[in-house]
Amino acid sequence: MVEKLEKFGCVSCLALMASVVTLASMGCAELKHNSVERAIKQLKGAKILTVQDYDKINPLDQFGWPVTMAEEPSEYDRIYPKRLKEYLGIDIKIVRLKELNQEIEKITEKEAEKMADVWINEATEVRRGVKRKDVIRAAKLYLGLNELYEKYDAQAVTLTSWHMFKKQKKLSALPAMAWMEFSKKHVPGSCQAHIDCLATMLIGQYITGGNAGFDGDILNDWSFEPIGDRPKNVIIIAHCGAPITPHGDDRIPYTIRDHIMNTGARPEHIPPEATLTAPTVTWPTDESVSVIKFDVYRKKVSIHTGTILDGNALYRNFRDEICRNKAVIRLDNPEESYLLPSRPDEGVFRGNKWFGSWGCHQVMFYGNLRSEIKEFAALTGFEVVE
Repeated sequence: MVEKLEKFGCVSCLALMASVVTLASMGCAELKHNSVERAIKQLKGAKILTVQDYDKINPLDQFGWPVTMAEEPSEYDRIYPKRLKEYLGIDIKIVRLKELNQEIEKITEKEAEKMADVWINEATEVRRGVKRKDVIRAAKLYLGLNELYEKYDAQAVTLTSWHMFKKQKKLSALPAMAWMEFSKKHVPGSCQAHIDCLATMLIGQYITGGNAGFDGDILNDWSFEPIGDRPKNVIIIAHCGAPITPHGDDRIPYTIRDHIMNTGARPEHIPPEATLTAPTVTWPTDESVSVIKFDVYRKKVSIHTGTILDGNALYRNFRDEICRNKAVIRLDNPEESYLLPSRPDEGVFRGNKWFGSWGCHQVMFYGNLRSEIKEFAALTGFEVVE
């Protein structure tokens, strides 16, 4: 190589080096373009499996907690599946809770124990109050959901857990551990039947080649007591379930602990000796992340970028407050974000201001995906909100 450079001379050498840099830049851009095109192709024929006993779509994000699940489907509910298929190529398969419970009843104690022991052995800690039989109950729910996932050849899974657990009182466990397990095989999973979130999780995962998205409520950072000065320009995304594959095949550590529903929200049909379980993952910090939400019905997508921070170093008792997984994100362009500013008088959950549009949930991905999302939107006709 040295002989060739000497032969070309200094000028030719510089030209050659410039060409290499140019080709490298072109290669990076081409890789990003290919990842977007690949994602669009992968979405065609993808299927979201949602376990719910009603026919409404995205009811919590669109109408909030007061929504009556038994209401007749609205125009939004009737049109949404058609637009999801037309815009993105994704189908929805609705399955009733009865079918899930039938699958759970088929799971043997030995099968559930085997799955539970995998989780217990993988976890860095099983926190006080969680017993092996509690983890076994969660394992049965996962195995039942997995049977439906395989039966219907789905690519993403969701369950109206809060409604079925709190209102219908037909679940003896919650699926937070299930979503963690599904993430190992790159299957997006989420509570509360947020189809927009599942579509967002599929898109981001396909674009990145396997990075799992974390969806959750937007919490009010004013609800947490800072250790030092109150952090500025931050949002907090929180849910009790979380993936352990935000970097693709590289897994992050997790502990097994009690679910938030063990607090005052705990339903009466759960015996007092039972502990509902959830994982708490250890997020890699000081890395670039993207906060994304597709509003399929209105054909819009919002994208924010920022840096994920260590919430345990910023707020007192952070890991034990509210949802069991929380991501603190300092936004790059806070003055331009509809997610800010937050206010002390907003309450813990800030989502009520976005009902009927973006909803109360967002999805976080590791990496700055702004250019990829904008290209995806351009190719699929979605309006970008930055």
